[in-house]
Amino acid sequence: MTNRLHFASLAALLAALPIAGCGGSDSLATPDCGTYAEAPEKASGVVYVSASCGARDGDGSVERPFASIQQGIDASVEGGAVLVDAGTYAENLSITKPVQVLGADKAGDPNNASIIVQAPSAYAITVEGATDVLLRGIIVQRPQGAGIRVQKNGSAVIEGSRVEGATAVKEDGHGVMASDKGSIIVQRTIIVQSEGAGVHVNAAGAKVERSIIVQSGRLAGIWVQSGVGEVSLLENEISENTEAGIAVLGSRAIIVQNQVKNTKSRGPDGMADGIRVLGNGAIGESYVEIGGEKAESKNVIEGNDRAGILFSGERARGIIVQNEVIGNADDTTRGAGIWVQSKAGTSPNADQSVGIRIEQNRIEKNHFIGIGVTNNARAIIVQNQSISGTIAGEIMANGIPTKIGDGLGVYAGASAHVDKNMISSNARVGAVFFGASNMCVVTNNTFEKNNEGSIIVQNVDGLVLDSNEADVPPVAPAIPIGVDSSDL
Repeated sequence: MTNRLHFASLAALLAALPIAGCGGSDSLATPDCGTYAEAPEKASGVVYVSASCGARDGDGSVERPFASIQQGIDASVEGGAVLVDAGTYAENLSITKPVQVLGADKAGDPNNASIIVQAPSAYAITVEGATDVLLRGIIVQRPQGAGIRVQKNGSAVIEGSRVEGATAVKEDGHGVMASDKGSIIVQRTIIVQSEGAGVHVNAAGAKVERSIIVQSGRLAGIWVQSGVGEVSLLENEISENTEAGIAVLGSRAIIVQNQVKNTKSRGPDGMADGIRVLGNGAIGESYVEIGGEKAESKNVIEGNDRAGILFSGERARGIIVQNEVIGNADDTTRGAGIWVQSKAGTSPNADQSVGIRIEQNRIEKNHFIGIGVTNNARAIIVQNQSISGTIAGEIMANGIPTKIGDGLGVYAGASAHVDKNMISSNARVGAVFFGASNMCVVTNNTFEKNNEGSIIVQNVDGLVLDSNEADVPPVAPAIPIGVDSSDL
């Protein structure tokens, strides 16, 4: 993975921020005062802003810069650029025309961002109705409601910036948010400790690329609902968020080359999924591609407290291809590496096929179940190089404490086509089919070194088993294995 951002620790990052006061004296600046980005070649015009040596009666020239960023925005022509000196600006920004607001670092490295915005009112920076806005090199500290909000058909590129510690206002509290047919591109940006989502997209378009989104306190690191067009999430670090690393509801999305790790729940038995995809009659259809045909498209989904990847609802569709799904579901929260539930995969794809396609993944060392297919969901599970090392966790089955640790579990009317997988070294058995649909097919798989046997089949009529290789034959369970719809 290339071009990834790094910082030593969150504490060090926050401690390093400059705390210089806002400028704005009545005196005129000297010609040499301030450090600015180069003027963009195609900018319609340029104005200058300096917190330390700008004048309240400045004219926006490099000799007489404005004292506030909003002055520069207001004075800029459409397609113009506002070049901002390093410093702290205690103001809210409202952008209603195409303009660029640029810090001095033209490389767009968030660790070199130099414009500090400390907004006194909610929604620190708002882009409304304006297209082709560029925000680069900005640090938004402890904004209320949102650090950057794009709405009402506005569009903005947010590059090389940081949003830190967004606090809640009503239902918001997001680092960056887009709504009302707005559109955002977030690139090489760090978003930390938002009380809501790190990035919140509702009825809007979005691309989030090569960014770090950590420690969001509610909803998800990235939350996408009713997205406009296909939302793209590429090569991000998404970790230590609450409830979900990425949540997609009623939207189309492509998710490639991300690291989605260590999602936590808000309380006992809470949700804590690396990637969660929901689609039903109320929120609409979701189609999500997680990974892709090229090996470099893989996501690493690791250490999330409930499920690594979850698809849920009769209008949830998609593929899970060439990912690493490792160490998800802790020993207290029921979950799985990959969990397909509640009729997911039953809505026809464009070619009229059905089923969530799970192919060529490494699914290893998850608790309870490597892949779970439950509650009338449908899955196509083919050519996964490893469904292995599932760690046992305790459940109550028919009132009896029972430990499960299975490579694959298909339950409660669900169906799965399982072909050409390596299923090995799981704590209990390779695969369990309990109360599953009679449409299940299990062919050409290899079962090795599963602790209590290869396959358990119970309360299932018509299961097709053919041409599987196993080091031991299927065994009948010595203890109850029932897992009903409330268990998973």
